[in-house]
Amino acid sequence: MCVNNCFEKTLNYSSPGHGGWGIIRVAALIPESHQMFICPSACFRHGALGAVQHGYKNRTSYLYITPADIVVGYDNLIIEGADELLEKDKTIKVLFLFVPCMDDFIGTDIEAIAKEVEQKHPGIIVRACHMNPIAAETKRPPLVTTMHSMFSTIVTDDCATEDAVNLCGSFAPIEKECELFDFLGDYKIAVRQLADYQTYEEFCEMGRSKYNLIMRPAGKFAAEYMDKNYGTSSVQYMISYDIDEIHENYVEWDKMLAEKHEKKEKTVFDLEAVEKETKEVIADTVKKLNGLPVIVSDSAVIRPFALAGALMKYGFHVKEIIAQEVLPVDKEAYEYICENYPNVKITQPRHHKSAVRNNEDTNVVTIGFEGAYLRQSDYVVDLSGDEGMYGYYGVRRLMEMLGKAIEEKADLKKMIEEYGAVV
Repeated sequence: MCVNNCFEKTLNYSSPGHGGWGIIRVAALIPESHQMFICPSACFRHGALGAVQHGYKNRTSYLYITPADIVVGYDNLIIEGADELLEKDKTIKVLFLFVPCMDDFIGTDIEAIAKEVEQKHPGIIVRACHMNPIAAETKRPPLVTTMHSMFSTIVTDDCATEDAVNLCGSFAPIEKECELFDFLGDYKIAVRQLADYQTYEEFCEMGRSKYNLIMRPAGKFAAEYMDKNYGTSSVQYMISYDIDEIHENYVEWDKMLAEKHEKKEKTVFDLEAVEKETKEVIADTVKKLNGLPVIVSDSAVIRPFALAGALMKYGFHVKEIIAQEVLPVDKEAYEYICENYPNVKITQPRHHKSAVRNNEDTNVVTIGFEGAYLRQSDYVVDLSGDEGMYGYYGVRRLMEMLGKAIEEKADLKKMIEEYGAVV
């Protein structure tokens, strides 16, 4: 059952709980990089405040343009602004030039400008980026193109020569407790993720990896670029909370790796053992919640319908799914829920009617800040964008978070303030 005219394109409401990873936080994962935004003064006010919240104040700059600049053109202003910034800050090794949506209409050739700035400053990598919200529902939204620009900065002589896997689409670090490290370690393959690097030179080692693991849709375009330009080979096994899907992924990947790599004599990864442990944790958590209604928010995970389907399969009582749209990677799960669980409510969080909160029953546990805010939930799982999750480890961690969440009522305002805005 859909409410609020589910998946209707209408005036958007942005709640205080709409947090997560935006282009500033993601681009800032490149060490020794800086972002210069070229826009009218009011255009990126939210981003500027968010950058302060998340600690990127000294890694972002703003070149504000006037209506007169828009009329006569401001190519030279961008070059002059970049020159001034690079002369002032000698620590910058990568510079991202971001232009807003209006540049797609007036035709600023930001790519050509980036090349000119790069030629004037040898040793500095300069890339053009777009922060155009109008592309949010296209195949190339700002986050996707930003990741493409990020990985295009890699400079290395030995492309795809090292036994390593790049995690594409993973922003927060995945801890080594995750079985993924054991699985790949048995084949003597290292795991490389953006959050590991402290210098730009260290980051460039990702260009020497033989493989990419596409974990989220946002990483696919960047992985395809690396395959084409660095000679890497990509596989796609998205973040999942369904143990059957996780099992199939590991079995399939194991067969692929066995064709090119030899396993260690003493292996660490035990699929059956880790799956058994995960099932036990799931069963314990189902008992602990004891039928308490669960709400799944797309602010918490990229595939909310797949997560909801997995939770219902385990025995949880999923009451509602709060999702703005159905991503292609989540369509099958969406159709399954519509067919088999027609009583599960589906709501658009950014529909203008969602601004009215009149929830009588708040005795629910919500996975994700935005859904928790809209439903005024008593209990909240503070997960955003699948941060740090993967495989069986991610399932166990989610179960632990669910169990902990219901121990006491949440101070949602404090949680949202501590996490910060989307940047």
